[in-house]
Amino acid sequence: MPQSAGEFRPETLVAVKAVNQALRVARRSVESQGITVEDGRDLVTVRDVAVEDAIRGMVVDALGFPVVGEERGGEAAADGAPYWLVDPICGTRNFASGIPLYCVNLALVEGDAITVAVVGDPSTGEMHVAERGRGAWVLNDGIRSRLIPSDGSLTIVVEDGKSKGRRREQAAQFTAAAIRADRWDFRSLGTTLALPYLAAGRISAYVVFWVSAIHAGPGSLLVTEAGGIVSDIDGRPWTIRSDSLVASATPGLHEELLDLARAGRSPSGHR
Repeated sequence: MPQSAGEFRPETLVAVKAVNQALRVARRSVESQGITVEDGRDLVTVRDVAVEDAIRGMVVDALGFPVVGEERGGEAAADGAPYWLVDPICGTRNFASGIPLYCVNLALVEGDAITVAVVGDPSTGEMHVAERGRGAWVLNDGIRSRLIPSDGSLTIVVEDGKSKGRRREQAAQFTAAAIRADRWDFRSLGTTLALPYLAAGRISAYVVFWVSAIHAGPGSLLVTEAGGIVSDIDGRPWTIRSDSLVASATPGLHEELLDLARAGRSPSGHR
């Protein structure tokens, strides 16, 4: 088990440096003319593109693996060769509104599975890091601590994730049921920063009714390597092809949330 940052995989060290640089780029001021709207509600800022370009430059120069990014696109190799997933600013509406709840997500995919994850949190300066089969940690001011989830916060984060149709109705019914249950503090953060929060024990669970691996992949590895549970909303194991996510600190809480999701599911349950 690695005990210092120097014992991380070379790929992880590259990813940590890239996300650190990306956070510096993201912290620069955003001018209103640098914000555009896509598909009705989705926002893209000049910083989204600049952050992704910064990450691409560093990881491609260092290792040569291709990149699939939220803003610039790209394609994974068909033979299962390694590639990066980049979500430059997860929580763009928060970012554009001056709300510091957003994160930079970077993951390495090998053999169709996420094996390295780095999530940078500009609000705390923390870097959350996971390697498949080796654990999950938070790096802060040179101090490295293991991530440990807990259901003690009694806070759950639920996002509709811009789901549509029957899936959106399922999200609405789930949200109503969770509120009526009056068992948890209920939040919606608008960013997958909720996943490192879960891995660190700050919240107990995160449910999102539509999300891609670009957004949720890095955080999913953080949660599982910390000891939490991750599936899709139907209870199937989460993979890079899943389009929803339920992450919980404990198996018991996970089953409770899946039961609520099943109760609100319409006949086909698709987006």
